[in-house]
Amino acid sequence: MQIKLEFVNFNEELNIFEIDESSYFLELEEEDASTYNLLKDSDLDLYNWLKESDVFLTWINEEVYQNNIGKKFAISDINGISFIRFYFFKATSGDTHYEYFKKLFSICVESDWQDREEIGREILDHLSTKRQELIIEIS
Repeated sequence: MQIKLEFVNFNEELNIFEIDESSYFLELEEEDASTYNLLKDSDLDLYNWLKESDVFLTWINEEVYQNNIGKKFAISDINGISFIRFYFFKATSGDTHYEYFKKLFSICVESDWQDREEIGREILDHLSTKRQELIIEIS
């Protein structure tokens, strides 16, 4: 089974993510393909499994970012499952992003009139930690 991956590169100096314009294809063996199929509906579990996978890390080192020890990046897309909102969320982001992060971070909204910017700041506070967890460093 082949999966398509897209990445964002982390610029530590500017503390920002930059989109890697390329798409990459990783071939999964049968056992890894089974695991992928089990986890594909649980986006962060899929992300974390892939991030810890020896197959993935070897492939990154040998095929994608060769000779880039210390490079920091994150996965922005796995076969159409997007993680891009984690890296580029803004107070002006769409309602679906707000709803996703409110659920993910268990943010309680007391009323419909609560200030969107206030909720956005709370989401960004949670994201500052979550983004660090998603970063992969080539070693």
